[in-house]
Amino acid sequence: MKHKRIGLTLFWIGLLIAVAIAGLGTWNLMPNLRTLTLDELATTIWAEGGPMFILWALSVTLGSIVAGVGAFVYVKTRPVFPWLTAIGVFAAVALMVMVWTRVYIPMLFGIGGGLILLSFFAIVWIWMKKYAGRKMEEKIAGSYKLVGYIFWINASWFMCGETAKLHLKAFEGGTVPSPIEIMTFLVLGWFFVLVGDFVEMRVTAGEKERPVEHTRPGFVA
Repeated sequence: MKHKRIGLTLFWIGLLIAVAIAGLGTWNLMPNLRTLTLDELATTIWAEGGPMFILWALSVTLGSIVAGVGAFVYVKTRPVFPWLTAIGVFAAVALMVMVWTRVYIPMLFGIGGGLILLSFFAIVWIWMKKYAGRKMEEKIAGSYKLVGYIFWINASWFMCGETAKLHLKAFEGGTVPSPIEIMTFLVLGWFFVLVGDFVEMRVTAGEKERPVEHTRPGFVA
């Protein structure tokens, strides 16, 4: 059970990092971002590129990685997954933030969007094959998650559109888009996937607790 204690500890540490730094940091940082210029912000602890700003920017990344590693340790999966998550995910995020964030490459968005769309329809195809023969309780759990996936693909689509507007000549001089629909779709997506996983967990727990019927030797039930 030692791996479970370590896994739970890492999970709670990850949660604390994300909530404390991202949550409290945003609460303190946003008033500065709303009222100060970039030069004025540079005179505060939140100077762009400074240690506090970088720590805040990577807080969710660090928290999610630590919690994810804890989850892998808890279930005692293959060691490659904790290592791949700890090194690979952080390296990918850091590379995006430090190198490619300021670069707009239309072809990259086109290829990435196409891959996302193909992945979505592949997931729907696998979902149909996976749940067609399941019990109704399992189908209900899976249905919640599919609703969440549909909200996620719509969030991806609108995110692409809103981001492109900031870089396309046709929209120059227009108002900066408010991504309220993106946030709404993301929240609903995460909510429905969470509900689906919760229902699936309850169904699995109920099956484990169901008493096993025993028959007397020589008799068929």
